[in-house]
Amino acid sequence: MTEYRRYQGKSYMIWKGEAVAAGYEYPMLTKNRIIRLLPLQITNADESVQFWYDISGRQAFEDWVKLKKPGCNFLEKLITALAEAMEQAGEYLLHEDGISLEPDRIFVDAEEKEIAFCYMPYEKKDFKESLRGLMEYYLSHMEHGSREGTQKCYAVYEKCQQEHTMEDLLKLFYGTETEAEYLQEEERCEETWDMPEREAGQEKKRKKFPGDVIKRENGEEKKRRGFSGMAWKDMLLHKKKKTFAQEYAFEPEEYQSKSVTPTVFLGSETTQIIGELKYEGEGSGRNLPITGHVFLIGSQKGEVDGVILEDTISRIHARITKEGDCFYLEDMNSTNGTYRNGELLNYRERVQLEKNDRVIFAKEKYRFV
Repeated sequence: MTEYRRYQGKSYMIWKGEAVAAGYEYPMLTKNRIIRLLPLQITNADESVQFWYDISGRQAFEDWVKLKKPGCNFLEKLITALAEAMEQAGEYLLHEDGISLEPDRIFVDAEEKEIAFCYMPYEKKDFKESLRGLMEYYLSHMEHGSREGTQKCYAVYEKCQQEHTMEDLLKLFYGTETEAEYLQEEERCEETWDMPEREAGQEKKRKKFPGDVIKRENGEEKKRRGFSGMAWKDMLLHKKKKTFAQEYAFEPEEYQSKSVTPTVFLGSETTQIIGELKYEGEGSGRNLPITGHVFLIGSQKGEVDGVILEDTISRIHARITKEGDCFYLEDMNSTNGTYRNGELLNYRERVQLEKNDRVIFAKEKYRFV
C-alpha cells in the first residue's frame, strides 16, 4: 500500500506493509546518503512497517511524462542516472534487483537535473526484466523528434531485449571505442582531459574516453582500472556527478480563517462556476482564467499556463483539470505547498473545487469562482 504525505515541510511517499525481518540492507539505506537513491526512513508500528521516501521537490516519472514528452536527451540522462545508482548500490552491498523501475517510483526534479530511484528491499524484481518494461513504457510516451534521436531510443530498447550489460547501453550514447584503441591512444598522448584545444592547424587533444588516465612517473606507469567487469562505471567520469542539494524549504503558515465579511466578486452571487482564480493576495498578482482542460500553475514561463512570479512558487507548482463542468485541483509536489480552504494537499491528492473555495499557492492567495 502506497500513500503520499507532507510532514514538517517535506513530501514523502510511504509504503506500508507487514513487518519483515530487518536485514543488513535496512541500516545501509537509512544511515547512508546514497547518490541516486531517494533518502529513506523506516518506522515500525505494531505488526506493520513503513518506508518513508523523501520525494520533496520531485515528481514521479509517471506524472512528469504527461507534462513533457521525453526524447533521446532525457533517455541518456535516465540511463546514466541508473548506471550511477547501480554503482552506488553496489558500494553498499545492495543488489540491483532492489532498484524499482516502476514509472511511479522514479522521481525527477523540476529542472531535470536529478533523477532518483526507490530502493525497495521488500519488493525485489529481476532488474533486466524491469528495465525492459521501463523501456516499453518510455517508447510509448516519448517525443518522436529527430530521426537520429528516435533511432537511438529504439536501439536502447532493442539492446534491452538481448543479453546486455550497462556498459552496452552507455556505449550507445558515449561511443563504442574498444579498450585496445583506447590504450594505443593513451600511449600516443600525454595530454590531460582538461588541457585546452591547441591553435588552429595543430592536432587537437585526444578524444575523451572513460577510464583512469595513464601517466608516467619515473619511467613507470600508474595502475589503471580494467575495462571489464565494473569498468562501465568509468564512463560516467566525464559526466559531473551531482549530489542532492537540500533546497531551502519555506514553511507555509497555516491558513487562519477570519470572521470578516469576505470580498464579493462580480458573479459571486450566483452558483455558476466561471472557472477563474481571483487574486486576493497583497502583492502584484493577477487573476488566472482557467483555459483548457489541463491548466498548469507555476513560476516558469513557457512551461505553465498560469504564471505566478514569486520566489516561493515552484516551477510547476499545481495543476487544475477540467472534466465536464467540474474542476479538480492537485499539487505537483511543490516545495511550499498548495492549500484548499486551509487544508494542505498531499502530492497526488486530487480535490474538486467548489464556488468560492480559497486556494493558496505557497503564500499567494486566490478565490475560485
